[in-house]
Amino acid sequence: MVSSNGVKTLALVACLLCGPTALLAADSAPGSAHQWLDYMSTSMRTLDYDGTFVYYHDGKLEAMRIVHQAGAGGEKERLMSLTGSAREVLRDDKVVTCIMPDNRSVMVNQSRPRQPFPRVPDDLASLSPFYILNDAGNDRVAGLMTRVIAITPRDQYRYGYRFWIDSTNNMLLRYELNDVNGDAIEQVMFTSMQVGSGIQPGDLEPSLTGEGYNWYRTEEDTGTPAAGTVAAGVPPQWQVRQLPAGYALTETRRQRVRRGGEYAEHLIFSDGLATASVYVEKLMPGSNPFTGLSSMGALNAYGHLIDDYQVTVVGEVPAATVQDMALSVARQN
Repeated sequence: MVSSNGVKTLALVACLLCGPTALLAADSAPGSAHQWLDYMSTSMRTLDYDGTFVYYHDGKLEAMRIVHQAGAGGEKERLMSLTGSAREVLRDDKVVTCIMPDNRSVMVNQSRPRQPFPRVPDDLASLSPFYILNDAGNDRVAGLMTRVIAITPRDQYRYGYRFWIDSTNNMLLRYELNDVNGDAIEQVMFTSMQVGSGIQPGDLEPSLTGEGYNWYRTEEDTGTPAAGTVAAGVPPQWQVRQLPAGYALTETRRQRVRRGGEYAEHLIFSDGLATASVYVEKLMPGSNPFTGLSSMGALNAYGHLIDDYQVTVVGEVPAATVQDMALSVARQN
């Protein structure tokens, strides 16, 4: 259930304090923090670009390349590791394919609308009870002038973010994920970026074919009403009774997370920016349960047992969030 290092690296997710009055005043002005984030989200989603960036996490520095193309058929994206093992991730509007030569495996999952960098919600005003948005002024990245936008959490249940946005084309050039103390957990910075036409079909094709690898596909139980979104399905069999303020159930699925195992219930919670997943599955005979906290960079997971069911909460959220959620999971009445 917890992503491998390769998948975690290739799924990156996106601190000045001010009071609520200052926030509202700043957001109403032209060129506000809200507007800069809106422009950034649109550019990252709709522009064609080919960039190389460095990614710092867990005391390690990695170099990566991303190629993104947007068209009438939707978005296509290829993410490649330039250091270490030659991992690749390909994404379109339907599936995400992760090719990992370390263990000679290919993982294919249903795609959800997400980029390797944080995508801020369309309704930024909904974040104001839980985050403070602030325009932190200008800075230079890779010789280009950028505007720095800080998103600071109001409590210990979410991380903070900093975005360095190109003043010319609104592309994200640098990004920081900060812990509850304001210290950087992960950092991303582009060293080169080409924006516009010029993306060739071959640029989006994998250099690794996956021939001779083991292929794994996420199995979802699409034959029951519980699969799919909350609005389209029946209520889940499990619930989180005490959610941190701002988090709400956005999606529920039933999928097999272990080979040969039973279908697990997968609940997805979000505050509009941060996301945490809750998995509940029946323990397989002879399997070792996972209990307690496990951390890898910004990713935290907490395991808990309820009778013969394994509960695991995982997400790029603080340890307190996954722990509190896991310990309050219970069956629906």
